[in-house]
Amino acid sequence: MLYFLIPLSIFFLGTIYGSFLNVIIYRLPLNKSIITPRSFCFNCKSTIPFYNNIPLLSFLIQKGKCFNCKINISYQYPIIECLTGGLFLISYYCIYPINPIESIFFCIISGLLLSIALIDYKFFIIPLSLIITILIINTIFIIFFSNKLFYSHFYGSLYGLGYLSIVFIITWLMTKKQPMGFGDLQLIIILGLWLGTFKVLLTIFFGSILGLVYFVVISTLKNNNNNIKLPFGTFLCIAAIIFYLIPANWEFI
Repeated sequence: MLYFLIPLSIFFLGTIYGSFLNVIIYRLPLNKSIITPRSFCFNCKSTIPFYNNIPLLSFLIQKGKCFNCKINISYQYPIIECLTGGLFLISYYCIYPINPIESIFFCIISGLLLSIALIDYKFFIIPLSLIITILIINTIFIIFFSNKLFYSHFYGSLYGLGYLSIVFIITWLMTKKQPMGFGDLQLIIILGLWLGTFKVLLTIFFGSILGLVYFVVISTLKNNNNNIKLPFGTFLCIAAIIFYLIPANWEFI
C-alpha cells in the first residue's frame, strides 16, 4: 500500500503547485496580485470555497463547471495540474534518488517555466517577474547545492545568449522584422544558467525545430498565412525541461 501511497502523494502535491501556477498564468498578464483575492469564478466573480478548490478532484466532481453559475471551466486548469503532478513524479523517480535537493529545485523551476510557456503562448509576453524569480531560485541552488562548478552555469548563460543573439541579428537583417522578443533573450540567460553550455545549445536547436513545426502547421491551417506570431519562449521552455532530465555530462567551456 505504501508503494502506491508515496507516488500518489507526490503527484497530488504537484497538482497543488499546479493550481497555484494557474493563478500565476491568469493574473500576471493582467498585472493582478497572485496572493489576493482568493480564487474566484471569472464569470460570476463568486469566491471559490476551499472544498471546491481541490486540484483535479473538484473539476471532476463538478463536471468541469462552476459550482455557482455552472459555466464551463477551461480545460487548461486540470491539464496544468496534471502536467505539474507529472513533473513531480518524474523528479521523484529520476532526480530524487541521486540528489533530493536538486529534485525540489527542479520541481519549482520547471513549474515556473511551464507558466512562462503558457503565458507566452497565450499572450506573447514573458513576465520579467518570473524571469527574476527563476534567476534568484536557481542562483541559490547553484551557490549552495549544485554539483557543477559555477563557471559551467555562467558559461551556459553566455553561450545561450551569444548564440541566440547572433540568430536574432542575422534574422533581423535578412527579414527586416524582429524575429523574437527581448523576453526570449532574457529567458535564454536563465535557461543557460540552469542547463549549462551543452544542454542550452540543444535547447535552442530543438526549440527552434518545435517552433518551425508549429509555424508550418498553423500557417497551413490558416491558408499559408505567413504573418503568424511565434511564441518562441514556449518552445524554449518545453525543450529546456526535457533536456534537463536527460543525463549528459558534456560541457563546452
